[in-house]
Amino acid sequence: MGILDKVKGFVLGLKDIEVNGNMHVKTLMDEFKNNFGTGIRVYKSLGKGANRADPKQTLASICDKKVEGLVIKKNHSVGDVENQFKEMMGIQIQIEDANGDLANNKACLKDVANK
Repeated sequence: MGILDKVKGFVLGLKDIEVNGNMHVKTLMDEFKNNFGTGIRVYKSLGKGANRADPKQTLASICDKKVEGLVIKKNHSVGDVENQFKEMMGIQIQIEDANGDLANNKACLKDVANK
């Protein structure tokens, strides 16, 4: 890891994000970008062809399941976080890499922004 990578990680903060049903989609997207340096796509349902969620909606309003607290941690893999949303909330998310493409499911969140 080079000095620029260390500085980037320090500037980003890489704080855990607590997610709950009262959180708006836009708030989740903004906090994810601020904490991990990458984007997150939030969809209204599961599967191919799902439409993106309206940023003004709360997570509870788009979830198929009762929304319990969920914590996104920097050491979780992209695939783990995407599966947590699917299993715990019944919605699909996709995490982007630094270029706006879909991130590798095996990569840790703390490493995605550095690639």
